[in-house]
Amino acid sequence: MAKSPLILAALAKAAVPHLNFHEVKSLSANSNGAFDTALLTATSGDHYVIRVANNQTAGAEQDTELRALKALGKTDRMRLPFKITNLVGEVKDEKGSRALVFEFVYGNPTDIGSVPADSALSHSIAKAIAAIHNLDTAIIEDAHLPSFESAEIVRGRVAELDRFAATGKVPSILLSRWEQALEDVSLFRFKPTVIHGSLSGDTLLTLDNDVAGVLSWSSMRISDPAEDFAWILGAGIHELSESIIDVYRQSHYNVDDALRLRATLYSEFEIARWLMHGIAKKDSEIIDDAVSMLEVLAEDVATGAVGRLITAPVVIAAPQVVEVTAPADDVATRPIDISDIASKSEESSKSDSELF
Repeated sequence: MAKSPLILAALAKAAVPHLNFHEVKSLSANSNGAFDTALLTATSGDHYVIRVANNQTAGAEQDTELRALKALGKTDRMRLPFKITNLVGEVKDEKGSRALVFEFVYGNPTDIGSVPADSALSHSIAKAIAAIHNLDTAIIEDAHLPSFESAEIVRGRVAELDRFAATGKVPSILLSRWEQALEDVSLFRFKPTVIHGSLSGDTLLTLDNDVAGVLSWSSMRISDPAEDFAWILGAGIHELSESIIDVYRQSHYNVDDALRLRATLYSEFEIARWLMHGIAKKDSEIIDDAVSMLEVLAEDVATGAVGRLITAPVVIAAPQVVEVTAPADDVATRPIDISDIASKSEESSKSDSELF
């Protein structure tokens, strides 16, 4: 049974005795039952959030986020152009579960579909992501948080693809599309960086056309920077995603050419993950919703409304150098008509380009 706001307020007072609260509001409706959460207003006017994990999985997630928050020291936070919360106190409830009190991070969820391309807000989003990716990887290593190289990421995605296929609900054209992408070695030539790992409209908060804060750091790790762009590419607004990536390139020191394609691949995987979530929960509404989105994507792929995901370069056949030896009785060198050779070379180039 969920804890009432008054009980959460009492736990918060026990966790931070020097603070006095005069208002409490439940936020548990946003936690899907994994946490009991409340917003507290102190007599000083400052706001705080108390959170209690309701199950072992949520507790493990909370512990990981605490490690990530502690790993981000004062110097690291100064390099980030937005607010990150701090733990201000904790106490255990009657069952021994940890009740944690955090600073409240002000801001509104981001509706990425309504962000104008090449705007102050899109620039701020790009710079916020770049700032995370510019963090020293030693932060992750010292905190014993996960770290993945490209080969590990591909193996993990291939294993996911097998699970998607096993449902029998993912259109074959999508399975083939994703398989071809995962087999394209050139797509995964990138330098792993520190990533947030759970960026979305709910975790990236904005105020006055600026990124004000970022929540939910339990997935912070060393991995593919494209993962933090999946929610942006998933909006399907080409001008917006291109403008964000362009500004990101100016702010991040190492950006590979295939980042956009991988982010697109990951955004499409999220639809199949939604399907898997529905299957795991045996929720027919979620399953139907995911299947519908997959069918729309499959139609877009079939009609060419969305581009291909592979990066293999077009192979252009080099003109052949043909050495012709004149007969022994020829005194002069005869001119060679190369128009036929050039024509065949052009046909070969066209044929190769059609493959990609």
